Amino acid sequence: MKILFKGFVCDGISEPSRQAVLIENDKIIAVEKDISGSSAADRTITVKNGIIAPGFIDCHGHSELSLLDAPDATSKRLQGFTTEIIGNCGLSAFPVTGCNRKHLSELYQNYHTALSWSTLPEYQQLLKERQAGLRVYSLCGHNTLRAAIAGYEKERLDVDEITAMKTLLQSSLDTGALGMSTGLLYVPGCFSDPAEIISLMQILAANDRVYATHLRSEGGELLESLTETFECAVEAGLKRVLISHFKTARPENWHKLDAALELINRYRHAGLDIHLDRYPYLESQTMLSVILPPPYDTMRDAAITAELKDESVRDHLTGILRAQKTPQDWQRLRLTGARNSEFLPFLGKHFHEIPGDPAENCIKILAADATCATISAAGMSESNLQRIMALDFCMCGSDGYALSLDSVHTNAHPRSFGSAAKFMRKLLDSNCQIGQAVRRMTALPAEFFRLPASGKLRPGNHADLTVFDPETIDSKADFTSVCRPADGILMTVVNGMVNG
Repeated sequence: MKILFKGFVCDGISEPSRQAVLIENDKIIAVEKDISGSSAADRTITVKNGIIAPGFIDCHGHSELSLLDAPDATSKRLQGFTTEIIGNCGLSAFPVTGCNRKHLSELYQNYHTALSWSTLPEYQQLLKERQAGLRVYSLCGHNTLRAAIAGYEKERLDVDEITAMKTLLQSSLDTGALGMSTGLLYVPGCFSDPAEIISLMQILAANDRVYATHLRSEGGELLESLTETFECAVEAGLKRVLISHFKTARPENWHKLDAALELINRYRHAGLDIHLDRYPYLESQTMLSVILPPPYDTMRDAAITAELKDESVRDHLTGILRAQKTPQDWQRLRLTGARNSEFLPFLGKHFHEIPGDPAENCIKILAADATCATISAAGMSESNLQRIMALDFCMCGSDGYALSLDSVHTNAHPRSFGSAAKFMRKLLDSNCQIGQAVRRMTALPAEFFRLPASGKLRPGNHADLTVFDPETIDSKADFTSVCRPADGILMTVVNGMVNG
C-alpha cells in the first residue's frame, strides 16, 4: 500500500520545508516537493499543523521484557519514539546460560514471560512473533555477559573466564549486537577492573562497535569515572563511547559539570567520538537496594531478600539506615516499586510521606522482594540539565520502558511516557531550530549507532515517521500519573504501519 504524507517535512538534516513523503509498505520511496497523490498513492494524509519527521530514536531504553509483555509499545509511540536501543546499563536479554538464567528470571518475574531463549537472534525471533510495535536494536550488557560465564558472586575472573567472555561477546556482535554496555554501579559489573573492561573494549574496537556506560559514579567520583572510561577506550583503540544518562548527581557535585565537560572535550578533540544521552528529568530511578551499606551493596537483589529473612539482619540494617539517612534524604527519595500490598498505595510518594519509620519501611520492602523494589531520587540540577541538553552531541535516551496505557507496571518513572516530547519541548524553548532539534532525535543517534536505513527521510529508508506539533509537543506525565500520553504527537508510523 502506498501512503502519501503532505505538509512541512523535516528530513532529519534540514530545516522544515513544504514537501511530500511517499511510502510503500515498509519503505520510503520518494521525498519530493510535489508528488501527485491521486496517481501515486492509495491514501493521502495532509498534515496542516505539524511537522513530518523521521521516527524518533530512543537511544537508551530498557524494554527488553516489557516489550514482550506490552508489544504495542504504547508509551513509546505516544511520545514519538519508533525505534529503541535496548541492552543498556550492563543489562541485556542475552546471552542467557545456566549461570545467569535463574537470576534473570527472578529479575523479570513481573513480566510473565519465561526466559526461553539464550541468544540475541532467539530473542529477536520472539519479538517478531509478538509483533512488537517498535524497531528494536540491542547492545550486549556486560553484567549479563559476565554472569553468563561466572555468575554474580565472583569478583575476579581468571584468564579462561575472560577469554570465554570475549568469545561470547564476539558471537553477540556477529549476530547483531550494536556494541556493549556496562553498568559499573551494579553487580557483577562493579567487580570489574579496568583490565577486564579494556579486554572487552578491544573486541568492540576490532569490530568498530559502540561502548555505552553507566559510570561507576555519577556524583562523588564522576571525574574519576569519566577518566577511567576514556583512558580505557584509548588504550583499547576504541573510537565510539556513549556516556549513559550523563548527569552530576547530588547538589554537592553540581559544580563538577565544568570540569566534566572540559574532560569530555579534551578527549573528543584527541579523536575519541564521545556522545551523551540524557532524559529531561531531574529525578533518577534505580533499585532500592543501592541505599544499603557494604557488603549488601554488592549482593544480588534476590540474595538480599534471602538475607533479610533473618530478623537480626533486618534490625541491624534498619539501625544503619536510621543513622545514615537524614530527614532530607527521605524527602528526596521516592518509592516507585514494591511487592508489598501495604505499600502499593504509596507508589510515587516520598518516603517521608509514607506512614511509619522510613528506614524500617525500606527494609520491609526489600525483605518482601528486592528484585521489584525501586526508588527515584531527586538530586539533579535544572541549569546543568539545560547545559547538557544544549550540547550538539547529546541525544535523547528515556531510560524507560515500553508500557501499555493500562500497564500493571505502574512503578515506572514518567520518562517512560514523556521523555521524547519533553526533550523536544526543552530544545525548542531554548531557541534550538526545529531542524536541529529533529536531528538530535533522529539522524544523530542513527549515525552514531550506524543504524541501517534509519534517522533520515530518504528513499530506500525504513518507513518510520513521527508527526508532531512543535507548538504543543510536551509531556505532563508525573509520578502520580505515569501513564499519561504526551501532547503534540499527532501520529507515528513504524515500518509503514500508521498509528494515530
